[in-house]
Amino acid sequence: MSNRGRDWRPCTGQGVPPWVVPIVLPTPYPIGPVTVYLLVGEPLTLVDTGPATGEAWRALKRALAERSLKPGDVRRVLLTHAHHDHFGLARRFVRLGATIAAHPHERKNLRLGRSYGLLWRQLGLAGLPVARRMALVASLRMLDRTARSVRVFEPVEDGQVIPHEAGPIRVHHMPGHTPGHIGFELGSEDTIITGDTVLDGVVPNAVIDADPERPDRPFQSLAAYAATLRRLETMRPRMLLPAHGPCIADVAGQAAALRERQARRSADVRAALEGGPASVAEVIARIFPRVTLLRVFLAFSEVFGHLLELERLGAVERVSERRRERWRLIR
Repeated sequence: MSNRGRDWRPCTGQGVPPWVVPIVLPTPYPIGPVTVYLLVGEPLTLVDTGPATGEAWRALKRALAERSLKPGDVRRVLLTHAHHDHFGLARRFVRLGATIAAHPHERKNLRLGRSYGLLWRQLGLAGLPVARRMALVASLRMLDRTARSVRVFEPVEDGQVIPHEAGPIRVHHMPGHTPGHIGFELGSEDTIITGDTVLDGVVPNAVIDADPERPDRPFQSLAAYAATLRRLETMRPRMLLPAHGPCIADVAGQAAALRERQARRSADVRAALEGGPASVAEVIARIFPRVTLLRVFLAFSEVFGHLLELERLGAVERVSERRRERWRLIR
């Protein structure tokens, strides 16, 4: 989790290809503004949309009007992933005749298919008291009001090439932050629009999702994210255009910093278990003693994600106790 937010300098600087227009939109979330990208040329393309709020829609219309454009001129929307600040306004563009493209693993999130029953059970197993669970679910229901479901979209896969007047756009599957997160490599620019995959100074929270290929178990987000970082390092792009914060030129440096932060958080989780088995709620209390209700779900996702990864590595195991799970160190 991070305190970075509304004072974050957006990616609008030198080196952005001239046919790529960053548009900064307000959000009601702690992360602060989101940057979407207009790809000028035929077909006029928008990468991500911002949340379904009146403030974001008005800001997007103003930005388009500054270029003598209107929302109905957008013919295609490419979605990096199906979190509210990235796809919330997509259905408006569907109604204006645009096509929507996303990875098929985002289908459930695009439909706002949150399983509140499963979440309630997970939070109970994690040891969160009923009152906090109720408040958390209520806050998530409020969050879901900042997006509109999208049920029809064009699925795109890793390696697929999408035609554009300024150059082909290549799809790269970059799971971790979500199972179906993708990036868009822009023609011969050696530049990738990366959504929430890499953010300057912040480890993107790997929100807990069901595994699209095994819906009965959680997605192993941290293992997938580590593979995505390795892939980006191998690709060695000139620049990343993220959805939050500044443009990123030092990809290797950012990847190293992200790994270091993740290693520190993993060490925090292990340290929280050194006194004996603990529930997720108890680990959260030890690592984030002053966490606000607004951030409880992010804290839950972060801690649970690290526990799942430590379990995968054979470092911890679960112990079931009266409708609650505790975790204990093995080594």
